[in-house]
Amino acid sequence: MSLSNSKTAYGWAAITLHWISAASVLALYLLGEQMEEAADRAEKLAAQNLHVSVGVLLFTFLAARLLWSASQPSPAPLERNRWLRILAAGVQGLFLAMIAVLIITGPLAVWSTTRPLEVFDLFSIPSPFPNRVAWLHELCEEVHGAATKLFWPLVALHVAGALKHLVFDRDRTLQRMLWVRKT
Repeated sequence: MSLSNSKTAYGWAAITLHWISAASVLALYLLGEQMEEAADRAEKLAAQNLHVSVGVLLFTFLAARLLWSASQPSPAPLERNRWLRILAAGVQGLFLAMIAVLIITGPLAVWSTTRPLEVFDLFSIPSPFPNRVAWLHELCEEVHGAATKLFWPLVALHVAGALKHLVFDRDRTLQRMLWVRKT
């Protein structure tokens, strides 16, 4: 398998960045849920610090993924139905939009309280705000929470599409993202 994409297949770099991103987004969702269900302030703060740290790490992988994608050809879609191609592009676009909103509102929600982003207790990214900005904090928390409501419906649509290709179409769409190569 090649490092780079071709017109017919994704390279191992794109596949690896895809699955790291997917696992990170799932982990962030679950950590966010753990944060909301925390029994006390210490548990909530620990979950929040881990959530922020994984979020910063995900940002670096997503930046790498976007840069890599921009420099690579996209394999041609195997879907023949125009409307399903539009739906698939829409789901992917909503996923990217949701992630972008979360990546912006998450740090802003923390920074608007003047706190830095603590990253795995290794370093911190200081707040750009010298004073608490209550309205921005509330807005970012509301938007961040609302954006997470898209997570499971988008995952369900994405998985349904992958299963459709695997079970009904029997094409190589799913295999192209699983390191599987037909010989």
